Amino acid sequence: MSDSLDIDYEARRTALIEKYKPLNQPAGSAPVQTGGVDHLALICSDIGQTIEFYTEVVGMTLNKVVPNRDEMSSTHVFLDMGGGNYLAFFDFPKKGPAKTERGIGSMHHLALKGSPEQYANAIKTLRERGIEHDVHGDETKGSVYFRDPDGIFLEITTGY
Repeated sequence: MSDSLDIDYEARRTALIEKYKPLNQPAGSAPVQTGGVDHLALICSDIGQTIEFYTEVVGMTLNKVVPNRDEMSSTHVFLDMGGGNYLAFFDFPKKGPAKTERGIGSMHHLALKGSPEQYANAIKTLRERGIEHDVHGDETKGSVYFRDPDGIFLEITTGY
């Protein structure tokens, strides 16, 4: 097995762009085969705490609360992320508090779009609530990273 220091990562990225040309497709080329994201479904430890965090800290709106079709003790909630997209959470009270480990197939972070005003308000809210965060950029544009009560890594970005 080759030592990772021997890999030319920039050449590898260039080869990927050349092979798949995602950045070079002309307007009107083959359409994406889906209508985009309907919802992203995650698992939380405390459904009430999660709703409170995402509505009061992140500013989402609770849209729906239903039983999980697969396990009746589980609740499935949908939060409006904006842009016609939803962030959904399940709780599994009978499963206990075991956390997952980051690895292949797991999610690294959820990046949410924000206007400069939404971005600045997010930073203000995080500061006021004493929530640890890391700003990459300035007070008007960039990305702010923080974690929800279960440790899910979140980003609010203006897209630079």
